[in-house]
Amino acid sequence: MFDIGFWELALIGVVALLVVGPDRLPALARTVGLWVGKIRRYVSTVRDDIEREIQADELRSMLSKSDELNPLKDILDETTSTISEANKEIADVKKQADELMSGDTAAALDAADKDDGGDETGPDALTPDSAATTVAEAVSARSEDEVPAKISSETSDDAVEDTEDDGQRSR
Repeated sequence: MFDIGFWELALIGVVALLVVGPDRLPALARTVGLWVGKIRRYVSTVRDDIEREIQADELRSMLSKSDELNPLKDILDETTSTISEANKEIADVKKQADELMSGDTAAALDAADKDDGGDETGPDALTPDSAATTVAEAVSARSEDEVPAKISSETSDDAVEDTEDDGQRSR
């Protein structure tokens, strides 16, 4: 704060002793000490208030930055919805494949024709030609007793679960 050394304080003390006198010097020293304490507390309070305001400004700037991150949240929500739509489409295709493997080819072709009103376009769209090819492959695989590996592993898992269920029922 102030750069007052020992000799400056000694000089102030001697001047105060001469001006005030030895009788009132202790009361003056106490009064000066109280005022110095009040000034220090006031300065400390002001410093704390300034620090709180600075922290509040930093929090406001962080909140504004989080508003800038909102487009990332929108992109994340959009991606999540796209993934859920893709999962639904995969479930529909799996259902159609199960129907094809069960031998109900007419129902599978009808479901393929009715799926989404036929508005799908692109390389993954189910067209009558691709449905006919799929049905032909399923029929030839069935006639030759060839089952694709993925479907056979799923059916073997189901058989294991069925046998476990039967074993639990017999107990």
